[in-house]
Amino acid sequence: MTNPEAGSQWPRRRVLKLGASLAGLLAAGSLGNPLLLAADTEPDTAPSDEVRRQVEQILNAKGKVSDGVFHLDIDRKDIENVTLHGVPIKPSFQINGSLFFQTGGGGRVMMNADLALKAEELDRFIDRLIVNNIVFQAEHQHMFDFSPVIWFVHFRAEGDPLRIAKGVKSALDTTATPFPQKTPEHPTTPLPAEEMGRIIGAKPDVKEDGVVTFDVPRRERIMLGGVSISPYLNVDTDIAFQPLEGGKAAAIPDYSLLASEVQRVVGEQSHRGWEIGCLYNQEIAESPQLYFSHQFKTGDPLQLAREIRSALNLTNVKFE
Repeated sequence: MTNPEAGSQWPRRRVLKLGASLAGLLAAGSLGNPLLLAADTEPDTAPSDEVRRQVEQILNAKGKVSDGVFHLDIDRKDIENVTLHGVPIKPSFQINGSLFFQTGGGGRVMMNADLALKAEELDRFIDRLIVNNIVFQAEHQHMFDFSPVIWFVHFRAEGDPLRIAKGVKSALDTTATPFPQKTPEHPTTPLPAEEMGRIIGAKPDVKEDGVVTFDVPRRERIMLGGVSISPYLNVDTDIAFQPLEGGKAAAIPDYSLLASEVQRVVGEQSHRGWEIGCLYNQEIAESPQLYFSHQFKTGDPLQLAREIRSALNLTNVKFE
């Protein structure tokens, strides 16, 4: 079966349970893209050890498997002295991006990603994505008052993982992104990560500079380019905390929202004093269509976690 955007063959074994859903597909007009017939199958798992090793070698970056997907973080340590309302922002907190891979059988993968860029890098980077048959999905800021301004580009690809990795590296080579990309083997944090995780309802991931992140998946089955994807394939709510002096923290949740959830989540957090950042789509050909809201606040890390959990309770997400 052919993905019209990538010109690739998605394994026939993913097309299951057609009898039960054919009438609904016809009614919705979904047969225009045959990959939508994969909606009743579960997303597959992370690529094999050998594929992951080769992707890491091509990208000159280390990755890891969590929540059934393989992801590599790309920090922009070359972009220095970034601040937000006078708060110094660490690369591992917000000046970064990630590549996420899941398998689809037959040695193929779906990759969904975003990366942080300088303004002068945007055109060359996007051009290299398109030249390498990688789908350009979005270009935007996450917080409108970063100084200097940081841009983010979202993109995806489906097919051979090594071809995709080489295409992404070609785009990265047009930027000043430093390589190799490595993370500390045993990172630590002064933040109460485990207690924060119990409040939020997700397990903590400690990164460089004591940054702690959480991923909270949506419950809906999400289709991207006609392919059923993992709820952790860069479409979940991502929450990051950066330690500050005096036991405080800066927090930026990136809420993954349906249109019906935007008003109440943004309204509640605005009422609590959160700075409301940018609201946008970060994927194209996505169903259901998701909107992403970045918000910022500093304070006691446990109180910030409670306020984030209160907002998450207004959305259709799955807690651990």
